Order: sequence, then C-alpha cells, then structure tokens
Amino acid sequence: MTREEVFNTLNTIITDFLRLEQGELTETTHIINDAGADSLALVELGFKFSEAFNIPMITPNDNNMVLGNLVTEIEQLIAGE
Repeated sequence: MTREEVFNTLNTIITDFLRLEQGELTETTHIINDAGADSLALVELGFKFSEAFNIPMITPNDNNMVLGNLVTEIEQLIAGE
C-alpha cells in the first residue's frame, strides 16, 4: 500500500467520522486541534484504522495526532517494522 493510499484511506475514515468537508485534511492536520476529535472519537477512529489496515490498535500520542506522522506509523506497521 502506497503512502498516498494510506493517506486517502485515513482521510476518508476521519472525514466521514468527524463529518468534515472532503479535502479539509492535509498531512499537517492535527486530528484533535485542527479536526476537532475528542477522546471518544480517537478510540472509535483507532478501531476503524485497525480494521481498515489490519494492524494493531495505535496508541494515540502527540506525534501521531498529526496526520502525516500517523500515515508514517501505519506504513511501518503494515511493513512489519
């Protein structure tokens, strides 16, 4: 799966779940500060990410709340790193 595919999948999941406008998210978007996710949304999104990419649940931290960093973390999990 390419970086673009991971980003697009995350973009769709987050946009749909948080009811954002398509194209609103970028690699520098902070899921809490910019997209408005709260702690309950993070848990639900974590389940959705795990299911979509067939990876373990990701523990939210300040680094992976930035969408580009989350893409990188998911790429590494998919690759088994």
